[in-house]
Amino acid sequence: MRPSPKGRGFTLIEAMIAMAILLIGALGLTGIFQVGLQMNSDSRRMLHATAIAQDLLTNIQMWQYQDNVAGTPLANVSAANDADLADTALRFQTSLDPVADGYADHDEATVTAMGTAWTGIPAASLGEFQRYWNVKYLDTNGNGVNDLVQIAVIVRWPHGSGWRRVVLVTGKLNPAGS
Repeated sequence: MRPSPKGRGFTLIEAMIAMAILLIGALGLTGIFQVGLQMNSDSRRMLHATAIAQDLLTNIQMWQYQDNVAGTPLANVSAANDADLADTALRFQTSLDPVADGYADHDEATVTAMGTAWTGIPAASLGEFQRYWNVKYLDTNGNGVNDLVQIAVIVRWPHGSGWRRVVLVTGKLNPAGS
């Protein structure tokens, strides 16, 4: 049986349309794949930054509590950052130098000044990451004696024209009590 003249070529057009639809779908999947790769890269950096921040927090817990003594790694160098200790205003994402801008109390210079007292990740191993910490002393019971120091560790890395960051916050009690 012979196909009718009206039906000739119709299957070729259908096949071309189907291929065009598949091509559009494949291009969409390529975009999703690219987003997935970017998210994987971001999560790997965030995990690395969190490990660096946790290392710094572990070291801070070993440091001796000193009631805001100048020149120590737990000194509150910049009272300007006390209202936003953990950088909720996202200033670390745009600042070129958070210490000079008054957003951070301490950075790698403090770690270097500690010399052999520093037992954490060495600066040479940080790569693109930068670590900072802010300190704020509190008198929680109003007796005039600081009985707690709040510490926020901020680790950041370059992302586009700005920075991404991880923030971990902890507290350290005054062992002398209050």
